[in-house]
Amino acid sequence: MNDDLDAQFYGEGLPVGLPTFVPKVGAHLTNRRKVNSPQELLDFQELVQFKPSKGNWSIGKDLIGLIRRGSAGEKDESYLDKLRRESKRGKSESSTFGLATIGGRQVVLYAMNWDFFAGSLGVVSGEAFQAAADLAISKKVPFVSVYVSSGVRQHENFAGLTQMTRMVEAIRHYKEQVALPQVAVLLGNVWGGVSASAVPNADLIVATSGTDYGFAGPNVIEAFEGMSVPAGSQSAEANLLDRNIDVVLRDVPELVSYLGELFSVSALPDRQSALNASSRPSIRNVTGPDARRSFDFGPVGIHGPSFALDPSIPLVQPAPSRAPSDDPADALVERYQDLMTDANRIDLEFIARYAFSDTLAIYNFVAEDNFKRYPAVVGAIAKIGNQPFIIVGTQPSYQRIGDTVVKRPSNPAPEDFDYMQRMLELGERLHLPALFVTDTLGAKPTLESERRGQSRAIAKAILKGIDYSQPVITVVAGALGSGGGLATTPMADHVIMLEKAMAFVAEPRSAASILYKTATPSHEQVKVTVSTMRSTAQDQLDLGLVDEVVPEGSNPYRTVELLHASILRSYVELSALSAKKLRQRRADRIRGLRAFELIQK
Repeated sequence: MNDDLDAQFYGEGLPVGLPTFVPKVGAHLTNRRKVNSPQELLDFQELVQFKPSKGNWSIGKDLIGLIRRGSAGEKDESYLDKLRRESKRGKSESSTFGLATIGGRQVVLYAMNWDFFAGSLGVVSGEAFQAAADLAISKKVPFVSVYVSSGVRQHENFAGLTQMTRMVEAIRHYKEQVALPQVAVLLGNVWGGVSASAVPNADLIVATSGTDYGFAGPNVIEAFEGMSVPAGSQSAEANLLDRNIDVVLRDVPELVSYLGELFSVSALPDRQSALNASSRPSIRNVTGPDARRSFDFGPVGIHGPSFALDPSIPLVQPAPSRAPSDDPADALVERYQDLMTDANRIDLEFIARYAFSDTLAIYNFVAEDNFKRYPAVVGAIAKIGNQPFIIVGTQPSYQRIGDTVVKRPSNPAPEDFDYMQRMLELGERLHLPALFVTDTLGAKPTLESERRGQSRAIAKAILKGIDYSQPVITVVAGALGSGGGLATTPMADHVIMLEKAMAFVAEPRSAASILYKTATPSHEQVKVTVSTMRSTAQDQLDLGLVDEVVPEGSNPYRTVELLHASILRSYVELSALSAKKLRQRRADRIRGLRAFELIQK
């Protein structure tokens, strides 16, 4: 590292001595579009060649009888009066369903339309949703549901409210019967009942820029809290940062393209094209001509999920690596420091991009002034040959300082671990093997994270990782720190560490503060802690805690090639085991995580 970017030690993923990064308020809202949801739904249906089903329902008799009293000179209005008035605008109800084609694949499409009763959820909407789910089950095809809704229809009272339960059950039944994605698409305002039933139960939640999403709309919140809701606080972009939405897409054409990629990359291979010991699948990387990574820092705003670099933006490279110290203890300290700041190291996105092919990112990043801010935990679906994998793990962010770029560590919060679990539920439903990637000093150490259940989130994430029903391969790509790091490092079927990676019960500064009972441990105390805690990848291999160490040099493209070969080899071995043998092997491995010799008294 350059001297001006160097730092003595780091604590809980926060580099000491580097310029502080403060997120730019509203950066994610830059270039946010205005959405005309009825027109965009028509555009979407045209692009996917939507063919509506002949099934069509309407309310025949009003069994509730809610009346809207007219003001002076106006008539009272019944529910049937309102329906007749709405139907004169050319719509018969707020929901339709039928068959469509996305990426050359047949899907069932359900759609709500704001043009009728503001897309409100009622009995007809529930009936259409149930029929759409049943059709998707009978045809064994993906199920895509497009939502634009003002909430549950007031005129139907509790009967309308129960459609939330009906939609949740329809999704549950679909997931039980069909191992294909159920995708929620938000294409405008989505409030109330739909936001708290069907949408969160989808495998994947995507939205176009300009969408607003929440349970209580801004007027309801303002009435309850007595203060106005800040502009953009319930935008799809804000919900993306809070992990309530998985991916925000620019417009309808990008949405259709993204869904096509999803259905293509997640398709399982037939037996003839399954990976085996003689497989030689091609990947994007053939030892990159440039021995160092490059980064582009684009205009402020939400970007992705494409991996493509913008050719119009100048590329920036990491700082040159320093020569290792002759003192072994100092060399370990320097290795630890490099794990925190060296942007030339490989990360989850680099692995997904260059160790696999046909990769689909399930996240966006926010570009801010001289900063690429990623979610703390990200996911992707990617293929080796014809075999798709679900990839999930911690992802660092990157900061440009002058003419170079440095890495900023990831510190997951409870919502990040919740996201990880949802990605694993998707992978499990689709019968995909899982690749975990870890590079973090630990979970986000804030009071707010504690209040939101950080400990519970970590514990549930650990359980989900070791309980995953398909083969699990774990890669420690950088630092593995504390329980937050272990949550994305299942000690399950095959655990790989990169040669320069390190594992800590607590990052060294925190560990030294515990050992020496001081909040400000000295340089020498931290140095002794690092050099005597056996934290290197080779140490973990010697202690029997990991299965393999992959060599790494200064060329990240060569490192990722070696990692690709390791992932392929371990997957082929694991896929040959029956589910029963895989489970027993995993249980035996976890029961044997000791390292220390024990004496029975």
